[in-house]
Amino acid sequence: MKKSFTLTAAAAALTLAGCASFRAAPEGDPLEPINRGIFSFNNTFDHYLLKPIAKGYDAVVPNPVKTGVSNVFQNMSDAQSVVGGALQLKGAKVGDDMGRVLINSTVGLGGVFDLATPLGIERGNEDVGQALGFWGIGAGPYLVLPFLGPSNVRDLAGRAVDGQADPLSFVSSVPVRNSLTGLRVIDGRVSLFPIEALANQAALDRYTFTRSAYTQRRESLVRDGKAPKE
Repeated sequence: MKKSFTLTAAAAALTLAGCASFRAAPEGDPLEPINRGIFSFNNTFDHYLLKPIAKGYDAVVPNPVKTGVSNVFQNMSDAQSVVGGALQLKGAKVGDDMGRVLINSTVGLGGVFDLATPLGIERGNEDVGQALGFWGIGAGPYLVLPFLGPSNVRDLAGRAVDGQADPLSFVSSVPVRNSLTGLRVIDGRVSLFPIEALANQAALDRYTFTRSAYTQRRESLVRDGKAPKE
């Protein structure tokens, strides 16, 4: 959610593909020929550059360190979630996210340790794209963005606002900010390894499968998992 650069967003779509039930691809992809070209470019970039780097990181870095890195970036995501929840007037989720950030940023040493989850404080998992959907704005055509992966017109607009709430955007040093952004992308890519083989086996056409999974997941998030009214 709420990522300022992300190839992690492309990564997220494969994660969603692993947990979403597959059905025929929805309408709303008038740019499919262009989208498929960008999808192919993203896959090539991942195959020859991002995935090998992520494999090296996964092999070299000790598990406790990798867990701490993932926790730090999740803590940043929880901070962004506060904005999405507030825009939807979801007081309980905003309170949970604020509580998570407070606990993990202080006692958890900047988010290295996730102490909020064992305490039963759930993640709100909200973003501005969901907030726009909550207020009745349609998703618009499906999009595949270079490097950023699956999206739609509504989520693309939401990303712009989410980026402003990204804690990394407040890091003044450009080299440090870029290094942390790159590390977040690698961390997100590593998180896909357990489900990547499953996604590859399940999909005859990875483009259609990813599009369907992304669309269904985003719809579910906007509705908080509730079925649409008849």
